[in-house]
Amino acid sequence: MFPLKCKAILKTINNDILEIGHATYSSQNKSIDFIAPFVPILQMDTEVKVICSENDITTHIFTGKVYLSSEKLLRVVSLNCVFIKGAEKLLAAHSPFEAQVLLPAFKHKLIFNKLMYKWHTCNIRAISIRGLAIECPEILSDFEEKITVRISEPVFSKPTEIHLHTGQKGLMFGNHTKYKYKLGKLSKRAETELLNFIRQFNLSLLGNIDIIDEKTIY
Repeated sequence: MFPLKCKAILKTINNDILEIGHATYSSQNKSIDFIAPFVPILQMDTEVKVICSENDITTHIFTGKVYLSSEKLLRVVSLNCVFIKGAEKLLAAHSPFEAQVLLPAFKHKLIFNKLMYKWHTCNIRAISIRGLAIECPEILSDFEEKITVRISEPVFSKPTEIHLHTGQKGLMFGNHTKYKYKLGKLSKRAETELLNFIRQFNLSLLGNIDIIDEKTIY
């Protein structure tokens, strides 16, 4: 997962492929490290490209100069980055925020139980256009496959209910459980706002390096 580790292709500035491997990005050092079993030795200040991808689709293209070169690692600095249009559809925002989840609760009345629903505070640990990871009170097993969450800021401009389905079994963390769910169908407004949130989050991971227009690489 970018920036911790992603699939990457190392190319010359003229787009000749040098090696296929993985890359990690450091916003603090404004550098990207390319790692592969056999990394070509390049002279310092050689200009190169590092093409980062998710699910074999390009998300970022870095250009810069070689700062460190060995058989196992190539460090590139003086970076420019192109954040490819549509990359937000492939990436996630690992930016925790509070939301609400609608969970069933049984209300006891003499000799029968009445199923009620109540909103509980939860934490969204990560979100993408495909799904999310949610940390919340334990969900009854009969209701694990389909739940509803209500999310507002920082993702949506107004409270928005999202239906989630086909979750993975929960993993316990203290008094809460972490679940992974797929997102149901979103309205056009919600989809646009979610994609913008994911894009802005991933741009923020790049720090203050220069972001250049995608048109410049063609």
